[in-house]
Amino acid sequence: MEEFIIFSNSFLSYLLLMIIIVVVAALGFTVGRILRNKKDSKSAQDVSAKTAISGSDN
Repeated sequence: MEEFIIFSNSFLSYLLLMIIIVVVAALGFTVGRILRNKKDSKSAQDVSAKTAISGSDN
């Protein structure tokens, strides 16, 4: 019985560690995606503003 308790404690410890790693990875992915979308939308606005300014030259 003592071996089972040791095994279950070890298993739960690694399970908790895996859950923490997955949560941190998911947060990193989400934050990265949000930042990339903001950068892309800002870049698109800059391009459209430059096109609007120089659009009369075409």
